[in-house]
Amino acid sequence: MIRHFLTRQFLTFIGVGVTAALANWCTRYALSQELNYSLSVLLAYLVGISVAFLLNRRFVFPGSPRPIAAQAREFLLINVAFMPVVWVSALGFRYVLRHMELESIADGLAHALSLAVPAFGTFLLYKFFTFANPKAQER
Repeated sequence: MIRHFLTRQFLTFIGVGVTAALANWCTRYALSQELNYSLSVLLAYLVGISVAFLLNRRFVFPGSPRPIAAQAREFLLINVAFMPVVWVSALGFRYVLRHMELESIADGLAHALSLAVPAFGTFLLYKFFTFANPKAQER
C-alpha cells in the first residue's frame, strides 16, 4: 500500500491538491467577507473539488478509459463523503487554535489544515475507482 505514495503520480496529486486547496482557501476567504465561517468552508469546498477534478483528470490520472460522467459522479460522491471530515476538521482546528490564543490566524490555518486531512484516502479511491486505468496502475 505504501508503495502507491512513493511515486511521481502521488507527488503530482499533492501538487494538484495544493492548487485546488489554494482555490478552495481563497474562495473561503472571499466568501467569509459576507458569510459566516462555517458556510464559507462548505461552499468553498465545492469550488475546490471542481478544480481538483479537472486537474486530477488531466495531470494525475490521464487516459482513464472510464466515461467522464462516471468519473465525475464518483469524484463528486467521494468528495461529498469527505466534506463532513473537512468541515469538522476545520471547526476543530479552529477551536484548538483559538484556545491556543492564535485568534488572528485561527480561521485561515484551521481551514488549510483541514484540507490536507483526506489526502491519502482520496488518492487511493481516485486511483483505483474514479480514474481506474488497469494499464497505468504501476505509474
